[in-house]
Amino acid sequence: MGMCMSAQTQEKKDLKRLAKEIQNAENKAAQLLADMPGRLCCNGATENTSIHIKQGCKGINQDSALAWEGFTEDEGSVFLGVFDGHGPNGHLVANKVRDCLPSLLTLPIQSLLEDGHENIHHHVKRPIKIAGSKKRMIYVNNGDAHRGKENMNHDDIDKESDWIEEKLIAAFHKMDERLRMHPKISCMSSGATAIAMLIQGKDLIVGSIGDSRAILASRSTDGALVAYPLTMDLKPNSEGEKERIEKHNGRVFALPNEPHIPRFWLPHANTPGLAMSRAFGDFCLKEHGLIATPQITHRNLMEEDEFIVLATDGVWDVLTHEEVMDVILSSPCKEEAAKCVVDAATNAWERKNWANRMDDCAVVCHFLKDKLIGPPTSQSKAHELRQGDDRPKHEDVNTQTQKTLARYDTLTSPIELPQCVAA
Repeated sequence: MGMCMSAQTQEKKDLKRLAKEIQNAENKAAQLLADMPGRLCCNGATENTSIHIKQGCKGINQDSALAWEGFTEDEGSVFLGVFDGHGPNGHLVANKVRDCLPSLLTLPIQSLLEDGHENIHHHVKRPIKIAGSKKRMIYVNNGDAHRGKENMNHDDIDKESDWIEEKLIAAFHKMDERLRMHPKISCMSSGATAIAMLIQGKDLIVGSIGDSRAILASRSTDGALVAYPLTMDLKPNSEGEKERIEKHNGRVFALPNEPHIPRFWLPHANTPGLAMSRAFGDFCLKEHGLIATPQITHRNLMEEDEFIVLATDGVWDVLTHEEVMDVILSSPCKEEAAKCVVDAATNAWERKNWANRMDDCAVVCHFLKDKLIGPPTSQSKAHELRQGDDRPKHEDVNTQTQKTLARYDTLTSPIELPQCVAA
């Protein structure tokens, strides 16, 4: 009995020591990051990237974004990210992921795979490289247990491409581990989505969890602008996700008053009702199928590619990919592009009579060329999206669209349901 108590006491001391080390390292990193050249995490613009973040009507803003040009020692390297928090401490989680995840990618992969803590380096000791490919799309990896590589052409995946994918996945897992041990941020019922994008020359790799989205705007053979999704919404009922959750005794079902929104619930309690299947934090669900393993997408950038957009669901809930591209093309300059998208999303919330439920919005626009060529597909439509319209606010506008668009909170309050529904 005495030995057992002694072991528990030592374990608590070790955890406290580890937590203190993490806090000290993060404080030093925060000071260094604030002066880092090429790093932008607030409303503004660099030469090729613009960011805009706007608080919604649901309380404190929980969205954050990052653009870091010159991320590695190699010329043309860029890190882009958007992070959408949820739960009581969601804003703290989103900001912590924004500040720590890129730095974790600069650590040796061995340290990411080991238990324990290693200080975050404030500069890149080793350039991150992404292998090229003659094919436009290399592959998409959903992070499942068997990785799905047995059906891929191995000529398209070399050792270095494998290395950066493994490093990105390891960095996501290490980030989640740090949140679990964080001494000041409780993440039991708080978490965040994330998109982390690395651009190295003509090569692009994306890691995503949750339901934020990234698209690539590219010219088709007839000159029209086409949106290529770089991420996939990872919902509790998505292919493969529901099976994993139920295998770990989690439950997936929708509430009677919102049958189109599947939610993720604990085995024996109607909480927390998470509207996604992968996220940082939310440790009350981690033993029941929630994971922080990112879906990985590799892409080889081509001459016809124009720009990249990353945005949280406050934008995608009310704007289509095509509408976002139109707004960007009609913006007065590249520096204003992200703000124009957020303004369009704000107007869309109002037109749909959802202004009092408007979600936080975060947008990152990264341009691959010096100039944008060609007008938007509908100049008047783009102007309407940005400026709004003069129709009365009480008018039932876009009734059909309102029925099909899903508007929901990421988490819902504990509920009482009939046994037959919760089963």
